[in-house]
Amino acid sequence: MENLFISYRRDDSSAYAGRICDHIASIVGAHRVFMDVEDIQPGQNFAQAIEQTLTGCSHVLVVIGPRWHDILETRAKQQDEDYVVHEIATALTKKKNVVPVFVGGARAAALTALPTMLADLPFHQAIELHDSSFSDDCNRLAQKLQLKSRVSKKPLVVLAAVAALLAILAFVAANLGLGPWRASHERKLQITQLLKTASTQLSESEYPSAFQSYQQTLAVDPTNQTALDGQVDSAMLWLQNFHVPTPEGQKSEDIAAPWLAQMKTVLEAGLARSNGKDKRAADIVAHMGWLHWMNEKIAFKEFGNAQRYFVQALAIDSSNVYAHAFFGNWLLQTNGDSAQAIKHFESALATKTHRDFVRTMQLGGLYENDAPGMRAEFVRALNEVRVNNEPLDPNLRARVSYLYSPTVSDANELRETLTAVPPDDAWKTFVWLNPVRPDDKEPPVLRDFIQASLAEISGDRAKALVEFKALDQMLIAKHFNGRMADYTKDAIGRLGGNHETDHQLR
Repeated sequence: MENLFISYRRDDSSAYAGRICDHIASIVGAHRVFMDVEDIQPGQNFAQAIEQTLTGCSHVLVVIGPRWHDILETRAKQQDEDYVVHEIATALTKKKNVVPVFVGGARAAALTALPTMLADLPFHQAIELHDSSFSDDCNRLAQKLQLKSRVSKKPLVVLAAVAALLAILAFVAANLGLGPWRASHERKLQITQLLKTASTQLSESEYPSAFQSYQQTLAVDPTNQTALDGQVDSAMLWLQNFHVPTPEGQKSEDIAAPWLAQMKTVLEAGLARSNGKDKRAADIVAHMGWLHWMNEKIAFKEFGNAQRYFVQALAIDSSNVYAHAFFGNWLLQTNGDSAQAIKHFESALATKTHRDFVRTMQLGGLYENDAPGMRAEFVRALNEVRVNNEPLDPNLRARVSYLYSPTVSDANELRETLTAVPPDDAWKTFVWLNPVRPDDKEPPVLRDFIQASLAEISGDRAKALVEFKALDQMLIAKHFNGRMADYTKDAIGRLGGNHETDHQLR
């Protein structure tokens, strides 16, 4: 008699139990494998149902996942009915061949401190099934149990007809969720729906939600490759623009830290599944570096670990776009080697991939950096974005007005802004960043000031003098004071040959 019963906890190892069931059923037939006690009638005693089911089985597999023992202890403390304990105790009492099967990283320590009725379980020879060699391990288990496929000796034509009929019935039963296929069918439907939801969330840039949907999928099927890869992808996409809403009264670090910890675990597992030497590995390592920087900057959990990951990623893939972009931004935010940061962005842009992401890292880092020369580099990058008709974050567009403001910027800073690119490009980029709005009621004095300044910078002193004089009259009429008025008067004096001042832009 080769009937086999699989004992498992739904909250611990249902996915593994389902895969074991499918594998063993393919050898001895689904009618000989029992996963759940089916068809218990209202009022029927559960212990009696277990008794009847196990009586017809010669082998009992006790599937033990990482939470198996914790659940056992919890139910014992709460004095809840533990049907799994009843199943195993009955099998031990009936002297069945009981085999502990460790899955999901569970170890023999799970078989310590057991209730009295399970005292013999640790003395039964156990087997471990690994995610990376699950099928081979199941075959080894089948061989250990001496399970053999039973082939009928009926004529081949009859056998083929019966096999075809059984296949049709099995297909119908599996798709309708009948009999022993019910649990497997429900599990597959659940996985399909979760993966579909995660894919939709990714396409809509809802990366935290996608991350959670893949996590839910893996709770049902821990070895699902699509979910494993998808969770790594969603973690990396989330990290590229990581931010967390902070409700009033809470601290951002308290919200960010748990998410970063989860993503760290996912990325480390993803790296372990790679060969450690390809582009995928470099992508993951680069994002791990950014995760460590977010952990330092937002969660305040660690310091100084980001750089080594960027270096490691580039050692794996010297042209990795993520490593170059993250490294360049990190250098600018930490006041590192700005020249090196610029080279990293040049290398990232040269890949001609993920350009929007690279620009976000580049422009965001330049905005945060006040080192000499970085203002000009910022304008050059913005000019390239305009020339290439690339998208510009509206929030960043609203914040770059300081580059051209005589109120915020001094004469040297304004000159750096206006000489970063040729005058024609400088004017077009200024207009692109500061468009005239139909509802503007004030005269465009800033536009006139920039235009006159560019005329002087380009060497057309006569034109510049005329434009500065016209601007001066407008400022006087409107009673405008401040730096712009000072710069304008100084320019008139300078261009008229009367005197030089410290406010020169030329």
